[in-house]
This record gives sequence, structure tokens and C-alpha cells, in this order.
Amino acid sequence: MVPGPAFIVGAMVSMAGAFFLLQNATNLCLLMSTAIIGFGTGAITAISVSTTTELFGPDNFGVNHNLVVANIPLGSFIFGDLAALLYHKDVDHASGKCMGLQCYSMTFLIWGSLCSFGTIIAIILHFRTRNFYWQIMKSPKHTFQHHIQPSC
Repeated sequence: MVPGPAFIVGAMVSMAGAFFLLQNATNLCLLMSTAIIGFGTGAITAISVSTTTELFGPDNFGVNHNLVVANIPLGSFIFGDLAALLYHKDVDHASGKCMGLQCYSMTFLIWGSLCSFGTIIAIILHFRTRNFYWQIMKSPKHTFQHHIQPSC
């Protein structure tokens, strides 16, 4: 059994790398990065369900899970808004268009940096919860009804 936070670290690392890979203007990099970002996003969404239950217990699961995944619509809004602002900054005012990597390279750089920051946070979560997951793996029933007591 691999702890959920460890999977989240792996997904975040790959997504950060994929955003930085988008700085390359080849079609192969575009296809690979799109697949990696899609896989990572889907994996984190799926893993967050079980991780929420493991960390906070089944009581009030709906509220806890909604707080955990609130980043999805918020991040989509911020990312879309940021991309639009940066796109309009680089647009050719004569044609009203911006073509190529130069239109989104700063957006990809910022988003890759944010994913790198998210990776650091996921690593911290993994190290803070590893004793909890070790106890779960040692228990015969693998019940997830215990709550983590935060250490200061």
C-alpha cells in the first residue's frame, strides 16, 4: 500500500515537469505534456477522495472533501484569467492575434512554478502523515476511522 500523499507528490512532480516541457515548441512536447497534465489532474482528483477519508475519517466527508477539492474551480478560474491577461499583453494589435509559443510561454512558466510549489506542499504532507500510514499498514483491518493528530 502506497500512501495517497506519495501518489500526489508523483503526480505533482510530473505535472510541473510537463508545464516546463511546454516551453519547447515541438508537437511531441505538446502531446506529451497534455497527456501528463491530464493524467496528473485525474490522478490527484481520484486520490483526493480516499486521502480525505483516510486523513479526516468518514464523518462529514462531504464537507471535508469539498474543501480539499475547492482548488479545482478556483485554479481553473485563476489559470484562465492569467492566461487571458498574458495573451492580450502579447497580442499583435494590428491583427488582433497572437500565434505560437510566445503567447503562452509565461503562463506555462508560472503554472509550472505553481505546480513545483504544490509538490513541496505535497512532500510536507507526505512526511507529516507517514507515521499515520505506517500504522494503517501494520493494522490488520486497515480501518481509516482514525484522525491524524497534528504535530507542532
